[in-house]
Amino acid sequence: MNVTSSKSFWPIHDDYLFFQEQSTEADEDLRSYIPYVHALAAGSGPIHMLDFGSGSGRFACQLLALARLPSDRLQLSLVEPDEEYRQQAIEQLQPFAVHPVQTWPALPPGLEARFDLVLANHVFYYVPDLDEVLGSLLPALTLSGLFLAAMAENRNTLIQFETYCFALINMPYPYHTAEDLEASLDKRGEVYRKQAIHYELAFPDAEENRLKIMRFLMGDYFDEIPRQPMADLFSPYAQAGRIVIKTGHEQFIIQRQAMKARKKTYSLSLISLLFSGGSNETINLSNISYSYRNDFRHLRIFFSGVFRNE
Repeated sequence: MNVTSSKSFWPIHDDYLFFQEQSTEADEDLRSYIPYVHALAAGSGPIHMLDFGSGSGRFACQLLALARLPSDRLQLSLVEPDEEYRQQAIEQLQPFAVHPVQTWPALPPGLEARFDLVLANHVFYYVPDLDEVLGSLLPALTLSGLFLAAMAENRNTLIQFETYCFALINMPYPYHTAEDLEASLDKRGEVYRKQAIHYELAFPDAEENRLKIMRFLMGDYFDEIPRQPMADLFSPYAQAGRIVIKTGHEQFIIQRQAMKARKKTYSLSLISLLFSGGSNETINLSNISYSYRNDFRHLRIFFSGVFRNE
């Protein structure tokens, strides 16, 4: 699959690093991911991990340092279109694995049921076709595989900054958001856990620093946006010589084995509800996840037909 990024990071490496160093985003993602990753250490077989959109390897390095997966069992693969980042990622991550780190600029075919862990941390914004990417990544999970992804939604402050700036040049927002990821997973019928993550971006208040963040956010479009409106976006967040933005995003977790068992149990519960209430039973579905609501509707359609034919 020849998937490239719709945003070039090569000109903004320093600006992105500034964001990473001034933000608690990675710390909060790590805190939530690590209990899931620790479970991979159980057993004695190889642990195949894919970091999709690894960047410089900074986040995966932090994750592996906390997870302490056995280096002789870890077999690490990376997908990263930026060649400089790809080389940096190899240097950072090779110490965690005895086996050579495998890297690709794009996800190759033939990886079905290959990986015990697929990490896609804040990368789906920039893939050209989200459905196509998920159609290749999710089948790459083993039967007991773990999928970890993070993505900001439309209400995220920085997404709102971007949306405002694109509107200044009469452009719709060109990237994906968490809402798109959720819709794609639902369309595929995936069963997943979604959890809210809160973090802080804080840095010394200077126009240069404000524009560093905007250069990271806007990428190739930065030079098309008037400087002053971009800089002014940060003014409501100025506090005693610093910019402090509290915002958040969503994490999406798929645990193949656990979710399969949970879905089976839930489907049996739905069948029980249907039989106990008959075709006239009214059940509030508002608190049931999309995937389970779909299961319910499909079951109800089926059993309603059964009841009508009695």
